[in-house]
Amino acid sequence: MKKISIILGLSSGLAIFAQNNPIDGTENIHIFNDKANHTLELHYTLFTVNPTTCGGGFQAQGPSIILPPGGLTDYKTFESSTTAAAHPYPIDNWFNGNIIPAASITPAMAYNERWAYMKFQLRDPQNPGNIPLLSGSVGYYQNCTGAQPHISDSGTLNGVTYSFFAEAFTVGTDLWINVQ
Repeated sequence: MKKISIILGLSSGLAIFAQNNPIDGTENIHIFNDKANHTLELHYTLFTVNPTTCGGGFQAQGPSIILPPGGLTDYKTFESSTTAAAHPYPIDNWFNGNIIPAASITPAMAYNERWAYMKFQLRDPQNPGNIPLLSGSVGYYQNCTGAQPHISDSGTLNGVTYSFFAEAFTVGTDLWINVQ
């Protein structure tokens, strides 16, 4: 009986800890290219939204951001995501109709914007080309952006079949996107 109580207690605690809580945008966003099920590179673009108006929003611009298999990265603020901040996967510019360097985003803009979703594509460096159906978007604020909290699919390129599962969730107050 004691073991059952401990297991139920741990399960309940984890369920409370890792759930899709309402988010306020002050969280870090973590992106993990889980190599457990594949050896594919993760190409992605981050988007933001103003959840009050479901409008505005920025799109990451800049260098091609490739997260290798097993790669983990996180973003805290617009400015801490840049090459100048020595970020390993930098986002130097954002776009909202105009290209805006991360260092030029005003505190008011940063305060209103929230991490919303990530568009991505998985690619195999050993089998160059776009793999059909190995792309999509996952994220938060589904009411505003239409981004799904999880998706999966499979596709074939040059006789090689690939599959993936991607999900967006919260752990505590941080946002996570896991692609496997």
